[in-house]
Amino acid sequence: MFSQLVLFDRMDSRRHLFPLVATRPVGNLRVGIHTLEDKWKIIFNCIVSHWTVDHLKEKFPLNITISANVLVLSSNILPDTDLIDALLDLKVGECLLDQKGEWIASYARDLTVFGDLEGNWENVVVFNKELRRIRYPEDIFRFNADQIIFDLGYIKKQEKLEKAASSNHIVGDQLYIEKDANVQHAHLDSSFGPIYIASGAVVEGNVTIKGPVAICRNSRVKSGARIYPNVTIGDNSTVGGEISNTVIWGNAAKGHEGYLGCAVVGEGCNLGAGTTNSNLRNDWRNVKVYDYVCDDFRDTGLLKCGVIIGDQSMLGIQSKINTGTVIGVGVQVAISKFIPKFVPDFLWLTDTQIEAYRFEDFGMMLERKAAVKHEQDITSLDKKCYRWVFDDARELRNRIINTK
Repeated sequence: MFSQLVLFDRMDSRRHLFPLVATRPVGNLRVGIHTLEDKWKIIFNCIVSHWTVDHLKEKFPLNITISANVLVLSSNILPDTDLIDALLDLKVGECLLDQKGEWIASYARDLTVFGDLEGNWENVVVFNKELRRIRYPEDIFRFNADQIIFDLGYIKKQEKLEKAASSNHIVGDQLYIEKDANVQHAHLDSSFGPIYIASGAVVEGNVTIKGPVAICRNSRVKSGARIYPNVTIGDNSTVGGEISNTVIWGNAAKGHEGYLGCAVVGEGCNLGAGTTNSNLRNDWRNVKVYDYVCDDFRDTGLLKCGVIIGDQSMLGIQSKINTGTVIGVGVQVAISKFIPKFVPDFLWLTDTQIEAYRFEDFGMMLERKAAVKHEQDITSLDKKCYRWVFDDARELRNRIINTK
């Protein structure tokens, strides 16, 4: 049994997941209740670290003992019971491929003997069952409901769960509330999927939740909110209004009325009161979204896809978001018309101006926000990561600025 697991995050294809992984390894994405790295820690009870790209490796370091055996796993893989069994059956020196020959994992004596990803392996094992990978941002909400159910299998074994207060209206028998969660006068319907409410979470009166839904640690669901199936509210977030088919990474706020659906929201974002997104085209064609690899709009193959928002982006009150919108990292938007379908990282966009968000002003904003919200201070490593994104997106920003 291995004691170390490394999530390999240096594939060129990871850029398809921008802006969400511009600021984090793919293995730090949240799908279901946990981030991918936390899932593997729980499953294998081992050290998990990231073998990631250069601008992230200081913040997310590779943490291994050189002389010990290590499982190297593709960072975008979603766990399931069949895959777990296959990984446990791997022997030192073997690698695991899917049915199409795409690499999944290698079990190495140490990283110095880890092979490349081009197929030069001696001992190959083929995984012949279904495998899910997070290749594009929309895969996060597509696979989220199943991962909530998967994660709960481990939580039910490890966490102390409590009965719901008598003031709640309970439908179904798949309600899981951790100790120290505060849930009162809510309608909780788990007849079609589980509802998980973590320690420290607050669910206020007149809230309706229909599972599968995960309300993670220290998050708040405000009075009157309607949370529909396939929603994860990440740690330390505040939500209100109407939410469906959405994953919020954490430390974010959508605290007022408005609809958010078929969406992925990064860390530290704020959606102003009344912000609403569309997720269906009027002509019922497939939704296209901007892809950083193609530098063009990619057909998702989905009829419904709402919005993808990178970390630390702020949207003003009554923001109107069209179907299939991508908003980058560190964006400030306050406009009265529909937000453009692609807003590059660190763009400042109002009715009267379009310009680059000055990086020094962005850093000071993060410091003020952390002080007011009593969050962890922004570190020099955080600023380095954001600075890389700022520089990387310069051409995209200038293209938008110069065409207006």
